[in-house]
Amino acid sequence: MKILTLVERRADYSRMRPILRELYKDKSFDVYLVVTGICLLDIHGKDIDYIKDDGFVINAEIPMFEEGEKNTNSSMVKALAKVLNGITDEIVKYDPDLVLTGFDIGANFATTIAAAHMNVPVAHIQGGEVTGTIDESIRHAMSKFAHIHFPATEDAKNRLIRLGENPKYIFNVGCPSIDTIFQTPVIEKKALEKKFKVDFSKPIVLLIQHPVTTESSESKRQILNTIAVIKNLGIQALVALPNNDAGSSEIIDEIKKSGLNWHPSLSTEEFINVYRNVWAIVGNSSSGIHESSTFGVPAVNIGTRQQDRERAENVIDVSYEIDNIQKGIEKALFDQTFRKKIANIKNPYGEGNSSIKIVRLLKSISLEGIIQKRFYE
Repeated sequence: MKILTLVERRADYSRMRPILRELYKDKSFDVYLVVTGICLLDIHGKDIDYIKDDGFVINAEIPMFEEGEKNTNSSMVKALAKVLNGITDEIVKYDPDLVLTGFDIGANFATTIAAAHMNVPVAHIQGGEVTGTIDESIRHAMSKFAHIHFPATEDAKNRLIRLGENPKYIFNVGCPSIDTIFQTPVIEKKALEKKFKVDFSKPIVLLIQHPVTTESSESKRQILNTIAVIKNLGIQALVALPNNDAGSSEIIDEIKKSGLNWHPSLSTEEFINVYRNVWAIVGNSSSGIHESSTFGVPAVNIGTRQQDRERAENVIDVSYEIDNIQKGIEKALFDQTFRKKIANIKNPYGEGNSSIKIVRLLKSISLEGIIQKRFYE
């Protein structure tokens, strides 16, 4: 089977990497990998280099953003259009049997639209989840274009059925990023401390705060409040820059001016091992929802970006206001009763075997007659 797939950002890659590894191991699959988005940008750490270092063949690159470009709502639309045009050419060139897309962002959305219009079956990873921002609409739209669904929880699976998707093609497989956690070797703590200039024996948070596209005009105020709390508390923060959605330029500018310990991106190995050692994750990254409970790490979830997404008990939801953020971080770092309670909780997003499930299902599902969808009732 010829499979085309695409990676746009580090978060995509952490979920796609274990699937790519399984596909590469199985000789019945031929993989065509396209890289785009912030993975091509120096300002975001140029994650394409990490993908190459992992030994994957990159068959095509599609420039989506301009280096140093101010990110606005209109620039997001234009970037999506670039990928839609470019991925159409790649689908014509490769002629895949199936397109494997995922999640809820522009490049994967464009790929899903193109494939469906070109009568290529689409398998979509992690549909059916609910959140804030434009991601919510994109995710559900992708599900309606897709033919095979790999949601991460039973709740998401049931929501896809309510959206009119056929249960015959919906499979709860868990979140593939959990696979990445278990597959990533341990880096010695002292080596991490030396590289990132931190001390894990003292309070430290991993901060990842993305813009909310439906609140993009508020991005500056929102990140300034978070920065103010970290400085008020006098704690260490290791900061990863946000994605490239509208409002990200303002967030990046304030992070760079803050004096905090920031990095354009982290390799998958670095990210996982930092996660293993920090006292908490702070911000609004889906990683705080999907992965933190596997580490037994508190997650302070700020604002609306992950609103209503299924989560474990280690997640502390707070508003954008300084007082609320500070109370949340103090609880995460210093409430020993809470920290003990969440140290070994179950992650609702799986146990680390999603990629094996996905590849086995791709081998077993017949694609005959799958293109013409019907609303399931």
